[in-house]
Amino acid sequence: MAHKVLLTHPGTQYSRYLARQLHKNGLLYQFQTGIAFGDNSWQAKLISYLPGSVKNKLSNRIIHGVPGELIKLHYLEEIKALRALKNGRKNEDVFFERNSNFQNNIPDEMIKSADVVIGFDTSSWILAKRCRQLGKPFILDVSIAHPYAKRTVYQEILNQYPDWAFALEQKDQKMIDLELLEMELADKIVVASTFSKNSLISQGVAKDKIYVNPYGTDLNFFKPVEKHNTIVNFVFVGLVDARKGIPVLLDAWKKIPKDKAKLTLIGPISETVKALINKTAADITIKGRIPYDELPAELSTRDVLVFPSYFEGFALVIPECMAAGLTVISTPATCAPDVIDDGINGYIIPCGNADVLAEKMLTLINNPALLKTMQAEASKKAQQFTWDAYGDRWKEIVS
Repeated sequence: MAHKVLLTHPGTQYSRYLARQLHKNGLLYQFQTGIAFGDNSWQAKLISYLPGSVKNKLSNRIIHGVPGELIKLHYLEEIKALRALKNGRKNEDVFFERNSNFQNNIPDEMIKSADVVIGFDTSSWILAKRCRQLGKPFILDVSIAHPYAKRTVYQEILNQYPDWAFALEQKDQKMIDLELLEMELADKIVVASTFSKNSLISQGVAKDKIYVNPYGTDLNFFKPVEKHNTIVNFVFVGLVDARKGIPVLLDAWKKIPKDKAKLTLIGPISETVKALINKTAADITIKGRIPYDELPAELSTRDVLVFPSYFEGFALVIPECMAAGLTVISTPATCAPDVIDDGINGYIIPCGNADVLAEKMLTLINNPALLKTMQAEASKKAQQFTWDAYGDRWKEIVS
């Protein structure tokens, strides 16, 4: 078994959960990242005393359960990237520059000293080459389905909803080529869903080097709450855009009686998308982005997550909402086939089908006893998806 795992990620996202699990299992050699702090660091203590808004922005930079001495920061590159984004530079260009510098700045000696190296998609093409040159096993964590599959899906959305063309920005071929190189060089590839795995296989990636490891949910953070709503409260949580199925949801919402249901959208949203929604469905509540710490309180008053996405890597919000006692309506292009038992704790509907989405929403509106049973079953099923289980599977993968 590998006892010294070098984990690398220039940003944050869920890599902090992997760092914590590797350390818990005695496997983390070092975590090379942009800006992150161990919970025993002076920076973490300082953040706890900051005003609420600033504290919320910085809280996801704290990695609970990982000593600060195991975290190596590349903070200058991260600060440069954040400044460039603020000044309006194109996201793809900024992150290409940041990720290139990050990979080049990891010392050879650190790679040589590790038993195995873990990197993440779009930030590992240089690192993977270096590992091969130095004779070190490299594992690639792929956070979303294959980029060529995404290109196909975007065309389908464009055909179905041409008014949403502005929200379907295609990735540059240069970046796609680098992702393909990462997959080719990786000794093992880890994805979070069967959907992602199948998308890679369909594009020629060797099946025997792909491992499915679903993400976990913090069951102390997301807990079921007894609900006493007089109408069914539907909620969408995530980036409010076309890829996530918002046009489909808007079409379905037209068929729902407004005296029996309410719909709230929570997540980042552009002014253009907000204006489009307000123009076509003024009765939808748009909350916009909220601090992650506030999400459980928001979910405590909701009944059903509607997440009709066309394309994901996993969609962590699905098991999080299930853990919070919501039933879920989603599609096969998410973790739904891995998490949801169709008709028992949620529904899996075809991508892009507003009629079926509306049908399932109406079923739950018209059958309150069924909704309550499915909510309880969703909460029960979510108990299987913990970060500890995720870490245990990683332990086997790196062995």
